Amino acid sequence: MFAELYQYLLLHKELPLPGVGTCLLNKEPARVDFPNKMIHAPAYRFAWKAESHLPDKYFFQWLALQFGISDREAIFRFNDFSFDLKKQLTAGSTITWNGVGLLNRGLAGEIKFTPAQEAYAPESPAGAVKVIRDKAEHTVRVGESEKTAAEMVEMLNQPEGKKSFWWAWALALGILALVFLGWYFSEHGLELSSTGNTKIVVPDEAGPTYQALP
Repeated sequence: MFAELYQYLLLHKELPLPGVGTCLLNKEPARVDFPNKMIHAPAYRFAWKAESHLPDKYFFQWLALQFGISDREAIFRFNDFSFDLKKQLTAGSTITWNGVGLLNRGLAGEIKFTPAQEAYAPESPAGAVKVIRDKAEHTVRVGESEKTAAEMVEMLNQPEGKKSFWWAWALALGILALVFLGWYFSEHGLELSSTGNTKIVVPDEAGPTYQALP
């Protein structure tokens, strides 16, 4: 039955064996090998977990179809297979599952699994050489508009405009005004009268505003 279960595992990536554990087929993504300039295809690795559960109804239908028996007979045959597998492992035997790995019992009574190979890649690696194109035109999004690479280089390399220093002149005039006010108040005091005209005004004598008639 190992051969049939291997086919099911390849199709569905998971196979529970009640009382023993669950065999998994995990997919690893493609990876880039920069030193060797290659891209390795996705690989598959067999793994094992101690938890198990009863397979679903579809599994027994599939198994019955493989052996040409009824679903009921498939259930009994699979249960007998799992029970016999657990019995052999408990007795200390090592089970060899071709293409998958080895099963045996550890010192603490747990099921140990050794995969047949580290990883299985159905496709060969592909060469990966970085292509550098000089002055290649491509567009980039800048805010709400799109610009080419040449336009961005030209925009970034524009010379800076002549800077205006009007603020320096305004600051200098302000400092001079503060210095003058400080000197003025130090000489004349801070009274309100010091800010007015200190010259005494003497009114002129007013002339007659009428003439006597002869």
